[in-house]
Amino acid sequence: MKPVLFAAAALAVAALALPALAAEPAPAADPDTITFEQYRDWRLTFIETRQEQLAARLQAPGLDARERERLAREKTYYDGQAAMPAAERDRLFRARFDRIDANHDGKIDRAERAAWHDRQRAYYRRQAAADPAR
Repeated sequence: MKPVLFAAAALAVAALALPALAAEPAPAADPDTITFEQYRDWRLTFIETRQEQLAARLQAPGLDARERERLAREKTYYDGQAAMPAAERDRLFRARFDRIDANHDGKIDRAERAAWHDRQRAYYRRQAAADPAR
């Protein structure tokens, strides 16, 4: 029983950190920068992985109603992104990429990723403080 609880706790901790993570796709020619294409590929893989993780967690026994609702909301978000036409999804990815790419040089460098990560972490902390049920 303890290994199951430990695994569930580890997944919960990981899930809380995931939304705040800045993109970290596989390195290319310049390991310190990310192009839009790399970012898009990373997001697509992340969406697929997150859908699988959430589906598995929703099947876990003993979830309370609040946690089940939160997981279902998150899964709906990722399912919606996966179901979008590629052009629409790319438009959304491009808009986010451009927000991360502060100097608008077409690449995201380590400093831009770190700044985005900090902004996202602050955003999600404010969200959690405003609505602890989330």
